[in-house]
Order: sequence, then C-alpha cells, then structure tokens
Amino acid sequence: MVQSIIETRQHQMFPTLSPEEIGRVRRFGERRTYASGDALARVGDIAPGLMIILSGHVDVFERDENRGRELIVRHVPGAFMGELAQLGGQPSLVDAIAAEPVEVVVVPPARLRALLVGDAELGERIMRALILRRMGLLETGTGGPIIVGSADNADVLRLENFLARNGHPHRRLDPRTDSCAQVLIDKFQVAPDELPIVVCPSGQMLRNPSEMELARCVGLISSLDPDRIRDVVIVGAGPAGLATAVYAASEGLSVLVLDGRAIGGQAGASARIENYLGFPTGVSGMALMGRAYSQALKFGAEIAIPCEAQRLEAEAVDHGGAVSPCAWAMGNTCARGPSCSLAACVTGALPSIGSPNSKAAVCTIGPRRWRPSFAWIRRWLSSAPATPRARR
Repeated sequence: MVQSIIETRQHQMFPTLSPEEIGRVRRFGERRTYASGDALARVGDIAPGLMIILSGHVDVFERDENRGRELIVRHVPGAFMGELAQLGGQPSLVDAIAAEPVEVVVVPPARLRALLVGDAELGERIMRALILRRMGLLETGTGGPIIVGSADNADVLRLENFLARNGHPHRRLDPRTDSCAQVLIDKFQVAPDELPIVVCPSGQMLRNPSEMELARCVGLISSLDPDRIRDVVIVGAGPAGLATAVYAASEGLSVLVLDGRAIGGQAGASARIENYLGFPTGVSGMALMGRAYSQALKFGAEIAIPCEAQRLEAEAVDHGGAVSPCAWAMGNTCARGPSCSLAACVTGALPSIGSPNSKAAVCTIGPRRWRPSFAWIRRWLSSAPATPRARR
C-alpha cells in the first residue's frame, strides 16, 4: 500500500520550533489571542500570515462537501500554521479552529519572506514545511474546487490541466460513476450542455468557466494595482522568466511576472527532464518549475496567472529629473477596468537589446522573444542607477 506524504514526511511537514527559534521569529511578527472556537483561518479567506503557536492547541481541518470537516493535524505550542498560500498572500485552503484559548505570533507575508531570507537555517525548515504541506494538499485535493464532468470531456481536461500546472489542489467528480456529482448537478439545475461545472471553495458555482474565471474564483489572482510602478516586469513564467524573477527579486527589486497560461512553460509539461544541471537522476518538469515558483515567491516576486500582456511599449518617464524608459503591459484581463494599464517601470537606464536602436522592455521573456542571460541581468542590476534597496 502506497503511503501518503503526511505519513512518510510528517516530521518535516509539521516541525516544532524550540523556544530559542521562536524567539528569533518574534521580531518578525505580532502577538494575537483567539478564544476557544475562533477561526484562525477559513477556506477561501486570506489568512493574516504564518502563525506560531505559543500556547493552546489549534485543529486544522480539511473541508469536504460530503463528509464535512476531517482533521488533518492538531498544532501544539511550538508548531506553526500555514503553507505556500500564506507566502503569496493567497486564500487559505484549510480551516483552522482554536480548540482552546490560543496565543500566537502572526508573521504577515512580507515579513515571512524577510524571515526566510534573513535566517537561513530556520528559513530552510519553514520553507520545506510550507512546500511539503502544499504537496500534501495536492495529493488529496484538499481546499480546492470540485470539477463536475466526465473524465473524457475536453473542457474538464482543460480545467484540470490548468489547476495542476499551477500547483492548485482540486477534485473531479464524474456524474456517470459518482452519485455526489449528480446531486450537485440537480442542486444547481445544470443542463448536460453546460457541463463541466466548477464548485469553488466559497460556494460559487461556475458553468464551463474560462481559465481566468476559474483563477479568480479560487483566488489564484487578484486585481492588480494599475497605479503601482514596479522595477521589473517579466512576460512569461517559463524557466527563463522564473529565473529572471528570482535574480531580480533577490536583489530587492519589485518584480511582476505575467503569464497567460501556467508556470513552467514547455518545461513544466515535461514528464521527465534528464539533462538539467544538478539533477543527475532526473526530475519532472512540474517538480522543477514548482521549486522555481516557490523560490520566486520567497524573494517577493508577484506572479499573476493567467494574465496576458497584450503589448509592450517603451515610454520615457521622468523620475524627479532623471528620465528612464518605461515598459507598459496593456491589457484588461489584469487591470481593474477595461481601460486601465499596468505599469512596470525600469528605474534605471535600459541598455540596448539586439541593436543600438532597439527599445525592448526589460526582461521580456517568451517564445521567439529575446532571453536575457544571467550575466546581463547581473550587469544591469549592478549598473542601474536606481536607489539601492535593502535585500529582502
């Protein structure tokens, strides 16, 4: 019998911090108290961040539409609550209820990223636990939407592939073999030509949604601020795009990554990659790109998927007397309104790319586009006259 990841790696998924380690975390967070029965996290709601349990016990539940709540783990003092959703400020995938009066230290996402980078030893343990917990949720489909439709339906395959490629848990119910699927179809009065339907954790029901509609329903993306100016915009979340995001974000730059489909590009769809440096036994494309995605989040890169940049334009912007080029990603799929634009400005001089007269946007990654070498990125980061920032 195949054992689940929670059985084989439970000690890494749910480590207990020592008093000395908790003391190192305290300066990144703030104390909060919860009464018995209070919810520290609810499926579909954005949690305040990573929570270190100082006293009391917290029960973490999987929410199941048929069986109700099922206990995943009970957190004791010294344990911490959270997974990758808290690193990126995304909605919670589990319910967490105080079993008794509880005192916790809440570390918000921005400070959590600072902790992971600033304390390498402790950050490694926490990061590994966050990743393994997401893997456990993916294994069971906990906290994700329910797709109702037959396995051979093209739209079912489209939606399942989208969620799987983006590392989001989900479950599928086939109305031909699962009575619960038929109950949902009858409940929402769904005609056969309206299948598949998707029931989101919030209770919202979608009829054969697009990837964008599904992403918004499960909280993969939120409205981006059209007035915020970023240092770097990256179009395309393949291996080169994610590598660029890691390099730029690790140097303290504000980074936005856009992709119209999923993380990983073509590499993410590869069943096995044998010739990638550092993996002598090979690695699956999704596993490799999942690590890159987590690494980009760790350094604070903002990743919006699915989000399509319709065009990129170079425009001079005056930064207090210093004029530098600015890349504008124009599109109504990510902005708050159909006429909004998403600005991603380069705060330093943009070197010529390809030819002396070229005006390409920095870090424009994608098929048949210019791909910057890591050496070029390092040179640009070191030579850009932007105001230095503290490393995150």
